[in-house]
Amino acid sequence: MQKRNVSHKNTSSAESGDGRDVLAEGHHEFNFTFVLPATGVTTSFEGKYGSVRYWLKAEVEKPWSFNHKTKKAFTVISPIDINRNEYLTAVESSVEKTLCCWCCTSGPISLYARTDRKGYCPGESIAITADFENLSGRTVVPHATLHQTQTFLAGGKSRSRHCKFTTVTGVALQPGRSANWDAQLLKIPAVSPSITNCCLIHVEYAVRITLQIPGAYNLFVDLPIVIGTVPLRARPPHYRTVGLPSQPQIHFYPAAPPYSEADTDDPLPVEPPPTYAECIEGSVDIGDDEDGEILGDTRFTPMYAYVQDYLYHPPPAYSEVDPHPSPQAEGAASGVSN
Repeated sequence: MQKRNVSHKNTSSAESGDGRDVLAEGHHEFNFTFVLPATGVTTSFEGKYGSVRYWLKAEVEKPWSFNHKTKKAFTVISPIDINRNEYLTAVESSVEKTLCCWCCTSGPISLYARTDRKGYCPGESIAITADFENLSGRTVVPHATLHQTQTFLAGGKSRSRHCKFTTVTGVALQPGRSANWDAQLLKIPAVSPSITNCCLIHVEYAVRITLQIPGAYNLFVDLPIVIGTVPLRARPPHYRTVGLPSQPQIHFYPAAPPYSEADTDDPLPVEPPPTYAECIEGSVDIGDDEDGEILGDTRFTPMYAYVQDYLYHPPPAYSEVDPHPSPQAEGAASGVSN
């Protein structure tokens, strides 16, 4: 696939002149301001075959000597608000297969899975509900994995990379048995948000629920989800807040002011704004051949919104018994009368 670079440059000189002002010996400071476009800006991303990268580059020309150059990257986050109705709807799917060995056919193996909603932010856990039925003669094992698909487009060709992040494994399911998951949690690490507004790079996510079958192709369903940047304004039903787990490998940074849309005036309680964590995939070197010699560190790690997790609590089981009976009802139930 041919490499293709698309760049937008905004240049500012030290003064209002032509950028060739002479600076006397001593310490000098200059203020620079660059305004990002209000719309159409893609989230920073570092991939194997391409990147979306924003940086500042400063240069001081020195007569009869090499110029001093420095380059610093920064993270830009395009808002994806998971409070939108389209991201609050559950995602579900089911699949079934029958195993055959020569002339013998076993009973079917079936799988149904559902997420509690479609949109999440890094730091949250996906609550998975699943039903497994194993009527075959083999022992199967359920798994759930967070999958990321990176698609790179250039020169009329495309190239993809598939990454696996967190995984949970269930209890082995013996032949003739069934089982279910009731809000099995799958943690979302500090990964890039979904990217769909870029003509060259797409980043998509799915939760894959798999039944691992020995000696046969595995049975699985993919539940597409969206990783957003604007967290829920109110806790979902049947959740309660828990503290962040100890993750020394993740660096957290202070929160920014909460994002708000002009057309949003819902009277929902506002949760604390997210912190920001360095991307789980680590740092990259932003230097290239065109830069020449750069002063300072050129390593860069994107930072993404990372919210406080919620602990999922399934809704209470339905019952005809009043959990808060009146004294009269209690007396009638026990056969006691005044």
